[in-house]
Amino acid sequence: MLARKLLLLVIVIATMASCVTKKDLLAEPVKDLNAQWRIQTVTRNSTDITQFIDSAGFRLTLQADNTYTLTGNNIPFLVNSAAGKWASDDPQYPYNIMFTPTDSSKAFSGSIATPASRGLRTLSITFSPGCHSNTYVYTFEKVY
Repeated sequence: MLARKLLLLVIVIATMASCVTKKDLLAEPVKDLNAQWRIQTVTRNSTDITQFIDSAGFRLTLQADNTYTLTGNNIPFLVNSAAGKWASDDPQYPYNIMFTPTDSSKAFSGSIATPASRGLRTLSITFSPGCHSNTYVYTFEKVY
């Protein structure tokens, strides 16, 4: 009797396990960019300039309703307007982020990466403001 119950249990578990495919196991999660972000590092043309920028109070807040706000110190960034709309090109594999200030219809875009650092998700935005020979990379960490 016990052997039959064990056999039935093994069959049920094996059946359930067979429904999970490798594709399901390896699926990339959606990148949740909705958070308040603070600057971790800033580079210009691959040179770390973090120490020369007063970024201590600068915050980028990305909301789930696709609005953004910039607060704190006024530093050179992809957009200068303190508020507007944001969007990424793909929620699962985002490569670009677009900001449209409330006082403009023009969108400003940069490329993004969402690597993990010390076990936490970071957000890197790469852009060239005006002069294309200067490339900035702002790396943000979430504010918890």
